[in-house]
Amino acid sequence: MSNENRRKIWSHPWSYREGTIAAVAILLLGFALQLSTNGMILRMAGFPWNLLSGLVFLGILIPAYYLLKHTPVIKGLGSVKAALPAILGFTFLVLLMGFVKQDVEPKSALFRTLGLTHLVKTWPFILINLYLMILLGIITMKRLTPFNLKNAGFFLNHFGLFLVLFSTALGSSDMQRLRMNCYEDQTEWRAVDTSGKTIELPIAIKLLNFNIAEFRPKVTIINNQTGQVVLNKGKNQFEMLDRNSLDLYGYHLEVEQFLESSGKVGEAYFQVNEPGSAPSAKVKVTKDGVEISGWVCSGSFVNQPEALKLNDTHSLVMLPAEPRKFSSELNIQTKSGKNITTIIEVNRPYKIDGWTIYQLSYNTEMGRWSNLSVLELVRDPWLPVVYLGIFLMMAGAGFLFITGKPKNGGTEHVA
Repeated sequence: MSNENRRKIWSHPWSYREGTIAAVAILLLGFALQLSTNGMILRMAGFPWNLLSGLVFLGILIPAYYLLKHTPVIKGLGSVKAALPAILGFTFLVLLMGFVKQDVEPKSALFRTLGLTHLVKTWPFILINLYLMILLGIITMKRLTPFNLKNAGFFLNHFGLFLVLFSTALGSSDMQRLRMNCYEDQTEWRAVDTSGKTIELPIAIKLLNFNIAEFRPKVTIINNQTGQVVLNKGKNQFEMLDRNSLDLYGYHLEVEQFLESSGKVGEAYFQVNEPGSAPSAKVKVTKDGVEISGWVCSGSFVNQPEALKLNDTHSLVMLPAEPRKFSSELNIQTKSGKNITTIIEVNRPYKIDGWTIYQLSYNTEMGRWSNLSVLELVRDPWLPVVYLGIFLMMAGAGFLFITGKPKNGGTEHVA
């Protein structure tokens, strides 16, 4: 390539050609590094090394911009012609994460080598993220001088996005997502991370009580030969026992008696309230003038399920009741001296000393008699910085909405 052609390609102002070449080259370099390292998983060092590396990055970026801001390269990197291809490259990797399941064992050697199942810990993602932060940093610093109301919205918007990318990149190693098994009347302070390593926590949790509220169980028709649910020609294959009569696959069902918690004595079921008792119902089934009456039971870890044979082809069965909501009453003690009793349930976590405690699961085999509550404990010390970045982006959008587009000759709200 001649000097004349080189000057035309990389001289100021950049076009989308230069921006696209730069973004694609960074992605290709990332995948080449990933291949050369045989799919190595990259991990950011934890605190304080991640904070130190972030300060070094800023310590290089800020002086470099002010020393070289009049050069064609810095001018090009600070333009929308460079930013848009970089955003598209970043979006491409994000879309890949949506199509390829993350944090699982790769299905093929190619997926493993390219790191497609853990993209955020690969060279392509780290390099394009670093490149995007450099562009955002340059674009943001461009609008610091002159600083006025027209530039404020732009600055807040881009600086907020920079903070989000900066904090998520550095804070990924400090985030902890742990799983804790709590049994009733037992205190637990150990949890397990995603790799199976046991972690001792500065929090001790005692499960005081575990409660489940269930829906009424459902019934369906199965084939006696295959044991499979009979297809209902596009209609609902399952009906909930929340009313006295219903129709299912041509059969008319009348619920004569429903017991939420029962045990079998002889040929009938009676109301009991002991571990392992299961829902049951006495039903009368009618079809083509033929009437059959009997009991169905969903069964449990103690009692066998019971079906009602309707004819040589079909039987009526009751499915296990599905949970409507489940909650845990917890006593939480911390090393800082806090002693709290609270109730958590799905989508209603509790926060204490930087930890967020979620209701995750329970012993599904025991159902509502479970004495086990599975909790998820999440700690992300960089989350406030992420929230600050989002708030600044919203504030910037508000400024841009209020000020609108500048008049001709004024400062434009573009990179």
